[in-house]
Amino acid sequence: MLESLTADPLRGWDQEHLWHPLTAHGALWADAGPLMLVEGHGATVIDASGRPYLDATGGLWCVNVGYGRQELVAAASDQMARLPFFPLTQSHPPAIRLARRLAELLPGTPRVFFTNSGSEANEVAFKVVRQYWRRRGQPERFKILGRDRAYHGSTLATLAAGGQAARRQDYGPLPTGFGQVAAPYCHRCPFQLTYPACDLRCADDFDRRIQHEGPETVAAVIVEPITAGGGVLVPPDDYLARVAAICRKYDVKLMVDEVVTGFGRVGAWFGHQERGPAVSPDVVTMAKGLASGYQPIGAAAFADELFHTIEGTFPGTLPPTGAGDHFRHINTYGGHPVATAVALANLDVLAREGLPEQSRARGARLLQELAQALAGHPSVRDIRGRGLLVGIELGTASGEPASAAALTRRVVADLRARGLLVGRTTDVGPDADNIVILAPPLVIAEDEVDRLVDGVAATLAATGSANM
Repeated sequence: MLESLTADPLRGWDQEHLWHPLTAHGALWADAGPLMLVEGHGATVIDASGRPYLDATGGLWCVNVGYGRQELVAAASDQMARLPFFPLTQSHPPAIRLARRLAELLPGTPRVFFTNSGSEANEVAFKVVRQYWRRRGQPERFKILGRDRAYHGSTLATLAAGGQAARRQDYGPLPTGFGQVAAPYCHRCPFQLTYPACDLRCADDFDRRIQHEGPETVAAVIVEPITAGGGVLVPPDDYLARVAAICRKYDVKLMVDEVVTGFGRVGAWFGHQERGPAVSPDVVTMAKGLASGYQPIGAAAFADELFHTIEGTFPGTLPPTGAGDHFRHINTYGGHPVATAVALANLDVLAREGLPEQSRARGARLLQELAQALAGHPSVRDIRGRGLLVGIELGTASGEPASAAALTRRVVADLRARGLLVGRTTDVGPDADNIVILAPPLVIAEDEVDRLVDGVAATLAATGSANM
């Protein structure tokens, strides 16, 4: 037991019982401790003392339609009264309608498998792709290639697929069959080249690695349209089409992780769709903005070929043996009736209010104003983003990764003291935890964009100059 609780027993119980993610608890409680948030509306959340904060993290980059949406509350209440739960070993109307809606948004991948999270969606995708190649008579095709700095989830397989070494620490041995190539990181190009003279060397690194592994052993490539948790790494516009062409060249399946970038976050319904018909994924995974965080839900959408191959109904498929004629995977709560009903209501809000388009416009303004306000600041190394997903890369005169990470932590803390909640890269790698990340709800108002920019500029003026 703690020697004494605070005046509010909840904070004491928090300290005694609640294990927070990505948190060193000694440092957490030595500092101000976590905010206890009790209410939210629009882009604002309110703590237990009544203080409001502009949430420029969108919860965890997911509250796309903003807080306090009564349409979503009503959808949850109505569905809970009708049918609070039944697994998708049978069926129910909201899951059917949501699958159809997603198939309309993603016509190239019309077969939808529901999960509880983005990590689980990627796990499902890995299993489907590997089973697909077995059904095609090529069981040696099991390797999945991703990118440095990428994040695809916190399960053991998704950690192995991701490119964040610090998050893997202490959790090995990880599953085999995963590897990474260079990230599309123009600000700090791993090949020390400059776009466009580089001729997309980072994309061609997939070609090099596929040849190195042996094309006959590679099942799939997985990419985010924008590397989100790794620091908002925005590739050149023609990058994803080049990766897609490499996948076609070697008959490798293309998996696009839209967990962060989907549902309007980067100014389109899905980030890969802005790159045109040359990018035609075999798999699209999603979560976060699917229900704007109001319910836990994820999904993996597949091309018909993968579904029918596993079912044994696609030309050239091996005859099914034993249990090999179906996908042997289940989530108790995947496709939960309440979660799917809320996701449907969420998609209605996104479409009705044109929030993907608003994200594009507000994000362009945010980037422009940040560039103007922070021009010439000695701590700011780069400002990048698309839509309402923006990264501000910081550095110090010493050039030491630890000092840059410490500066970033201090900037985030000082912004919180100003009533602004922002994110940062965490546990990406020894030289990567130096990026402030802005991902507010897509409903953020123009005056709130101004307030965010002013707060970031004022904080860096006070904090950055003291750490040169």
